[in-house]
Amino acid sequence: MPFSTYSDLAAAIPDYLERSDLGAFVPRWIGLAEKRLERRLNLAGNETQVRLDLVAGRAPLPNDYGAWRAVNGPHGRSLDYAPPHVFIGRYGGGYGLTTMGQGDGYDDVADGVGCGGRPALFTILGSVALDDIDADVSIWPNGLNNPFILTGPAYAGQISLVYRQGIPPLSDAQPTNWLLDKAPDLYLYAALLEAEPFLRNDGRVPLWKAALEEALGDLQSLDREARWGRARIRTLEPTP
Repeated sequence: MPFSTYSDLAAAIPDYLERSDLGAFVPRWIGLAEKRLERRLNLAGNETQVRLDLVAGRAPLPNDYGAWRAVNGPHGRSLDYAPPHVFIGRYGGGYGLTTMGQGDGYDDVADGVGCGGRPALFTILGSVALDDIDADVSIWPNGLNNPFILTGPAYAGQISLVYRQGIPPLSDAQPTNWLLDKAPDLYLYAALLEAEPFLRNDGRVPLWKAALEEALGDLQSLDREARWGRARIRTLEPTP
């Protein structure tokens, strides 16, 4: 019977390795497998939608955020992405970032006032050094270490974010996730691929690598069919 929880997976790995003395290393191999798989997977099944409540034009991104697919503002209007340096140059200060000048829509937004109108652009920033933050950081209720989204002009309301999830790490506290539900074999093969070099069983590395690549190929093929069906590309432009 396929394993469906973290404890099932952790018990299966030593069985495949035919070793009973590896319990301390299994969580490490599972964690490394998740990082490997996270770099490879880009599936419709790990895309999800969330509504973010903006405070003075900004909100922290979900903990499982991987990459954005679409951002929509009021009435479903699509927001355009702007690289951080372009966004900062246009909208400037008011984020609470001391290194920026004043700009449209972000003056006096630290306390939620002076917000601009309907947002048109967004950008995504990573963590911010404390030295670059104004004294009043009350607008950062979730801390400064998580990636966050900014809208321009600053908007106080909800936006919709469609994004690619990362892989929520398995643990005793989180016994399952979307990937283990969808493809437990990927987890197993990737974890075994991490384990064999550690155990100096280099001869078995190609076995698990081939199994992992085949499973990844099958999953990605099914995803393409689910996403696009049998649709064919057609041009809408005049052709000679």
